Amino acid sequence: MNALEAALTRSHDALMKRKKKQRLVVDVDSTEDPAHGKQENVAFNGHFGKNCFHPLFAFTSDGDCLRAKLRPGNVHSADGIVDFLDPIVKRYRSRFVLFWLRGDAAFAQPQMYEYCEGERVTYFIRLPANAVLNRLIDPYLTRPVGRPPKDGIQVKLVDLRYQAQTWDRERRVVAKIEWHDGELFPRIGFIVTNSRLTAGKVIKVYNGRGDVENRIKEGKNTLRWDKTSCRRFSANQARLLMGVLSYNLLHMLRQFYLVGEEIKRSMEWLIKVGAKVAYHGRRWQVHVASAFPLAR
Repeated sequence: MNALEAALTRSHDALMKRKKKQRLVVDVDSTEDPAHGKQENVAFNGHFGKNCFHPLFAFTSDGDCLRAKLRPGNVHSADGIVDFLDPIVKRYRSRFVLFWLRGDAAFAQPQMYEYCEGERVTYFIRLPANAVLNRLIDPYLTRPVGRPPKDGIQVKLVDLRYQAQTWDRERRVVAKIEWHDGELFPRIGFIVTNSRLTAGKVIKVYNGRGDVENRIKEGKNTLRWDKTSCRRFSANQARLLMGVLSYNLLHMLRQFYLVGEEIKRSMEWLIKVGAKVAYHGRRWQVHVASAFPLAR
């Protein structure tokens, strides 16, 4: 297991070194891994409504997988998140001028904020609505006057100072209020952050985290990250890590070797190619269609 973890670390070390960026953006997210047998640590998860594992992932904003951890099915999405993040922060915080962390409302935990503030990590985390937050934005809920724009959405951003009962201090919260054409009530979202960016940029940064769900879906659909059918939990963790290593290799090919591609190709497109393999004397030949884009 340690060897697989080390190999995964080396794989994204190489990717980061090649990109030479000054800012690292890390997205954390969890997903369900349905199980249909009696594998060790499979449990019923009420949120997903099924027997499953509940793995946790960390990706860069470019789609490189930094870490993956298989967990029992009945744990909370944020269970063990600080211990999960700590090796990533310890390894990369000093290498980048900016280190940003994004997460959905499941990761809105006091220990997350305190850890990030102690390690100089800038966080952008969605905050669930509650009665106090709703009362704070109540003065701003008047629908804007005038015609709505062409997209039919009118937006107002509000900067707030808020402290929950479980927090040790006040923190900045940015509220986004959207009025959609034809809807009576506005849509409201809250982001808690320690960033000094403007409210508009805070929302823009957070919205970028949606891509992590596509990367997880790609790993599950193409490389079968959810094929964890071994009886032992450690064996299933090893299968997950091998799948993540395969993903990083194919993702590297997609990023650096598909020159001139106008469309960002899916990973399935990279590995599913119709071809004929023939052996002649001392060499193998792979015959693909002349129209294959990577025939060169």
